[in-house]
Amino acid sequence: MWVEEKGTSADPADTSIVCDCGRSLSLQDAFQPGRPGKCRGDRPWLLDRDPNGSGDNLKLLTRTATNTYFPQVYTVISLPSEEDELTRLVRDLSGELGVVQSVADVATAKRFNPKVSATLGSYADEEIFDRLQRIRDGARVDGNRSPKLSEFDAFACGRPEIGQNHPSAKLYAQTLPRDAWADPEAGVDLSVIRNLVAVHRLREVSCLYGFTRFEAVPTGADVEIEDVQLAVRGAPISRDADWLPAIEQFGEGIFIHFDEEAIAQWLQKKATKQRNEKLLTGYGHWQKRFTGNAPQYPGTPYVLLHSISHALTAEIALECGYPASSLKERVYALSGPRGGGDFDRCGVLIYTASAGAQGTLGGLVATAPRFADILRSALERLRICSNDPVCADHEPDDRSGDRATHGAACHGCLLIAETSCEIRNLFLDRGLLLQTMAEENAAFFKI
Repeated sequence: MWVEEKGTSADPADTSIVCDCGRSLSLQDAFQPGRPGKCRGDRPWLLDRDPNGSGDNLKLLTRTATNTYFPQVYTVISLPSEEDELTRLVRDLSGELGVVQSVADVATAKRFNPKVSATLGSYADEEIFDRLQRIRDGARVDGNRSPKLSEFDAFACGRPEIGQNHPSAKLYAQTLPRDAWADPEAGVDLSVIRNLVAVHRLREVSCLYGFTRFEAVPTGADVEIEDVQLAVRGAPISRDADWLPAIEQFGEGIFIHFDEEAIAQWLQKKATKQRNEKLLTGYGHWQKRFTGNAPQYPGTPYVLLHSISHALTAEIALECGYPASSLKERVYALSGPRGGGDFDRCGVLIYTASAGAQGTLGGLVATAPRFADILRSALERLRICSNDPVCADHEPDDRSGDRATHGAACHGCLLIAETSCEIRNLFLDRGLLLQTMAEENAAFFKI
């Protein structure tokens, strides 16, 4: 058997498989459903055959097609597990500090308890009370809670320094003073941002646990582990696996902590509620593809933060020296255990990482002092898209494919490389960020 090609278009109709017996088959015919025959359960990557098989019709798939392989990867950011000296001292004195309920109580304990005074006398009362609260709230990472909750709590703690400034540290970040990044003359309302954190060093750990073909498994906004047999039939990477391959990468980033109260007030606006209803309608059509097994709707705050994350990623790439495809995001639109279903944790981490032990070169962190100008430029670029008015007027309705999850978003404005996006370019709408050509005005930012 051999392959014969004719023409110059590389179209399947111009390629045929020919046999010595004189029979031939066009690749265009081979793409017809059921033409390659039934699945026999062959699993060449496992060097075996599934004894049960599936009995489904085989589908011809081009070797270089983009839907040949969709990896299922779980990614976390390493948090500092070591306790500083003050935390250890406070933990040892937790009995003596049991009645402390405020910073003033710490001063009283120092004054009347010689043991507390001798041990903690050189530390500020505010720092002691902060450590005591963290110990009481269970600041140590709980393996049963979402890693994103722990990551957000670490980045948004407000401490001047997070982690240790040491070459072997897994995480080191600084909460920047507001006057270091919030330029009042930038022309954008920065009151909706509580803090900006420069993450000088972080470690990203990614683990591969399965893959799919033809269609990617839908990813939830919380980046939970996708069930390999739930919405899309997936495949294990080995038989009877007792370990999974993982890599660690070191890098840097910036974390933007948004004001949850400002987002809550924005959600109560009439225009925002109307836009929310349309996004929910689009999600309802999209989830039908997965026969009821699609991830839950991430919420309009997530769509807002996801959209601003993409806008900042594209703009920061012009400033920091790294290509946009090397930047990654983690969007935090979370409800904590005491949140009552409301989004009480809102933030965005934009970072880059490389496999080298020394990490990256600091270009991303260096953009933090210019953050106000970068944010304004990112929003200005989104005001008019090259595909307007078609893009601005797009409704998240019953459009085919993933377009049902999008508002005003396309490759000309918000879509970025899928390797940089944590949720494969789903749930985006620049109409939530600022006023576009569309009639609705659900803008969160004022410029």
